[in-house]
Amino acid sequence: MKTTLAAKVALLALLVFGLTASLGCDSLTGAEVYLEGVTMSMDGQTISGLPSQKADVALKVSVKKVSISRIGEDTVIKLSPSGATIVTGPDGISITGLEPEQIEMQWQDTE
Repeated sequence: MKTTLAAKVALLALLVFGLTASLGCDSLTGAEVYLEGVTMSMDGQTISGLPSQKADVALKVSVKKVSISRIGEDTVIKLSPSGATIVTGPDGISITGLEPEQIEMQWQDTE
């Protein structure tokens, strides 16, 4: 059976489309943003029951642009196109615009 060039191109396009769809958009444009050595506390008090008071936090988000600015004593980091925002300052770190499955905690050793 003889296949035409059009059939080969269509088959290749379907293969590429299927592969792209199975990988998902985040795997093509995603990045992992790491916040290392984050101290876990609430209102200046340590939190009991945690494996450690320090952790590395991995944010799995789509990032093509990182914007950093200052508002008073706070540093604001905006990740685009994900819409995630990280605010660091004297009161600690706050992360907004993410789903729970996009945040991964890696506890540091207590030793």
